Amino acid sequence: MASPDTISLNSAWLRNRVAELRLKQWWLAEQAGVDKKTVVRWLHGHVRSIRIDNARALANILGCRVDDLALPDERATLASEADQAHAAQLLASGVLIDKLGPVGDWDVIETLIKAIAVPQLPAHVLATLYNQLCVACWRQSKLGPAQTYNDAALALAERCGDKALLASALQSRANLQHWRGECGLAQQTYRDCLALAPYLDELALANTHNNYGASLYETGELEAGRAELEQAMRHLRLRGTPMQLSIARAHFAILALRADDVTAAHEHAVWSQTHAEQAGYRRGVAMAMLLRADVAARRGDTADALEQLADGRHRFAELRIEEGLNEEFAARVWRFAGRVDDAHAAIRRGLAWSEAFPLEQAQLHVEHARLCQAVGDRTGALAALDAARVLFERCGAPRLVDACHRMSLDAAAAAP
Repeated sequence: MASPDTISLNSAWLRNRVAELRLKQWWLAEQAGVDKKTVVRWLHGHVRSIRIDNARALANILGCRVDDLALPDERATLASEADQAHAAQLLASGVLIDKLGPVGDWDVIETLIKAIAVPQLPAHVLATLYNQLCVACWRQSKLGPAQTYNDAALALAERCGDKALLASALQSRANLQHWRGECGLAQQTYRDCLALAPYLDELALANTHNNYGASLYETGELEAGRAELEQAMRHLRLRGTPMQLSIARAHFAILALRADDVTAAHEHAVWSQTHAEQAGYRRGVAMAMLLRADVAARRGDTADALEQLADGRHRFAELRIEEGLNEEFAARVWRFAGRVDDAHAAIRRGLAWSEAFPLEQAQLHVEHARLCQAVGDRTGALAALDAARVLFERCGAPRLVDACHRMSLDAAAAAP
């Protein structure tokens, strides 16, 4: 609690104001008569209160009132006593650090965050926790709860005026919109997030460009998607972590595969795996192996493709991750290897796992059509392409709708 000689500092407001005025931290420290480390602590919420004389100095520098720098007394309730008791058990376990690794058990993380989000926390802290809960839920494909937490994070971020936090909540909202197949809305929301660029650091900007680029290429806008991914990489080259670089390279590899550029796909997949191994990012290593399996299969190196595929699938199984995209890779590799039954089984699993993700389902139907064409099943190919086309239309992906139409014409013209 602040004393009569201090005020509770609204770090979010201070960050926004400094960003708006484009002030350098060293300059602000010099003008306020403190060292730069003190300014960093103020900006990043490492202190709860500051002396009133420092607050007055800041107000003069920033052209604001002292009251603007004070934290409003806003609180919200998120956790129950039962949640807190559950968290205490988790904290007492000896594996908590492992749980919070790059992959971790997101259900445990979800419960833990809920439990620590107690009513005494101010609104901007709760907004951060709500946003983390949103991420924890969509990592488990729990899109309904993720949306609930995102609504709460967005409302609190708007109320407390933290622009960086607002951008983070908007990015989560765009992700959810994209996965639900509301791709036009998602891409507009990504642009709304990027409009807050002055308030974002390099890593936040990189993540937004990366996700926006993925949304674009997944709806068939390959060149626009590539431009956004390249923008993300420019930010990541400055401060990116190995995990972020692995994710970005994986997106480049998938885009290259969709453009039938096998050489570029291989290069990006190798880099993705290298960065993932540096980060201890097990999911990234597994994904890179699936990407390399796809490349090897297209090059006709069946033995290497099957080996990479088996290793990648085993790693995903260890992580208990079941996704339609992974089964699309498996179906394609097995198709090239002539293992038709295995490919059909992968498509069935993928369609079941991606029920809430229409774009993933559509791509699985396209792969199913190619498999049917490979075995001379023209009727099956046309039915699969019809299913894909309906989903692409629903998601607002006109280029992919046109591609399905061309594939249908080719399949219909093929000899029975």
